[in-house]
Order: sequence, then structure tokens, then C-alpha cells
Amino acid sequence: MYKISKTEFEDKFRIYSQELMNISYGYTKNRDDSFDVVQNVFYKLFNTNKSFKTPNDEKYWLIRVTINESKDLLRQRKKVTIVDENTIDVFTDDKELEQKNEKLKKLSRIVKELPEKYRSVIILHYYDQLPIKDITNILKISESAVKKRLERARNMLKEEMEE
Repeated sequence: MYKISKTEFEDKFRIYSQELMNISYGYTKNRDDSFDVVQNVFYKLFNTNKSFKTPNDEKYWLIRVTINESKDLLRQRKKVTIVDENTIDVFTDDKELEQKNEKLKKLSRIVKELPEKYRSVIILHYYDQLPIKDITNILKISESAVKKRLERARNMLKEEMEE
């Protein structure tokens, strides 16, 4: 049985917490919810009996648990918001900036409405800026599957944005 020491735990928290917050925020779009998710993830890490072969295995496990916790939180709330109205400054005289904000809102709404398997790869690749190889490890699917999902998701987004 492997138990993590307090020092190891603090090191891991310092290394991974911000990245996990960003990933969770990509799903919840709420800072407080993201904090709760990350807290739950580190609680699970602290209490896990799992030992990891490499630091990357540990990182992928943390990301996977973060995604699952974020999705669970959203399911519990039955409310998904990709862009909060307060995060976009729509009080501007600049017409071009207003149009960009409207496009961003529309894009965020469309991403939110994508089927889960496409939404996940979009969020991980574009919002969290993870490379395809990392996404394959996190989602436990092949590289070609990630690429195909990204392609299909982009096509869905393009089609909806043109409407």
C-alpha cells in the first residue's frame, strides 16, 4: 500500500494545481467550482493506494480525475455554462469588439452543446492547449481517434457558426 507523504503532497499540489484548475474551469466556467473540483482531486490523490510508474502517468491520472469530477459536478447541477455573461465585457462603444464578443458567446454556446466525446477533445486541445499525444493518454483513445474527433468537432463548430 502506497501512501503519499505530506511533503510529496505539497510538491504535487504546487506542480499540478494551476493546470488542474484551468482544466476544470474549461468545464465548469466557475472559479469556485473549479477550486472545489481540484480540492476533491487532491483529496483522492492523498487517499489513493495507487502508485504511478512515471510522473506522466500521475499527471494523466490527475487530469482524468479532474475531468470526471468536473463532469460530475455539472451533472449534479444540471447546468452547464461555457461562458459566463460576467466574463465578457459587452459594455463597449467599439462595434467590432462587440461583434467579436457575440461570436465568442455563440462559439462557447455551440461548444457546450457538442456531444461529450467532441466537447472533451475541443476543451483539452484548444482551451487547455494540450497536445494530441497527451489527450490520447488522458482519454485512453488512439491518436487517430483524437484527430478524427477534433476534425469532426471543428466541422460541427464551423457549420453552426456559419448559420
